[in-house]
Amino acid sequence: GGYTLEEVAKHTTKSDCWVVVNGEVLDVTKFLSEHPGGELAILTFAGKDASEEFNMIHPPDVIPKYAPDAVIGMIGGGGGGAVAAGGAPAAGGGGGGITLAEVAKHNTKSDCWVVVNG
Repeated sequence: GGYTLEEVAKHTTKSDCWVVVNGEVLDVTKFLSEHPGGELAILTFAGKDASEEFNMIHPPDVIPKYAPDAVIGMIGGGGGGAVAAGGAPAAGGGGGGITLAEVAKHNTKSDCWVVVNG
């Protein structure tokens, strides 16, 4: 299971608004009017990954505390993407790539992956 960023990108209006925060896909349509920072703060990131900006101004427990019903799934479907010899991500076009779920598995001092610029 899991959603793609392409799927999230289809939900960009006040009546159908999804965002991604830390790998979670949120349908924030019903939450827009309740957001203390105003609707525009969320709508600016409608259909996009808002993690960087979100994490700068919100504590980690804010989604489960104030909008637990907004979480509708995760980005990616597990299983990972193509990996070239030597463990480097496979280059080339065609979308796909490596899922955030796969990146999350590589979190040790000797095997650490990060996502830079999307």
